[in-house]
Amino acid sequence: MSEPLPPERPYPLDREGRIARLEGIVEQIDVRLGRIETKLDANDAKIDATREALDDKIDRLYRWVIPLQITTILAIAGLAFKTFSG
Repeated sequence: MSEPLPPERPYPLDREGRIARLEGIVEQIDVRLGRIETKLDANDAKIDATREALDDKIDRLYRWVIPLQITTILAIAGLAFKTFSG
């Protein structure tokens, strides 16, 4: 016969019981990893959306900044030409 279980071991010491307990643990790990993967996928989607929004914002700013810089350079060149031409 088997010996009584010690109080610090809540699971049976026989092989089938330990295997069944390990299978349950593996199933729980699988479920938890699935939840983590789902959360990571959702987070990746949020990061991608934020990056696209920032790219669009940067593009809009460049559409304003480059023409302003060209206009400023032409204005300075025109003032320099006017000043030095007489």
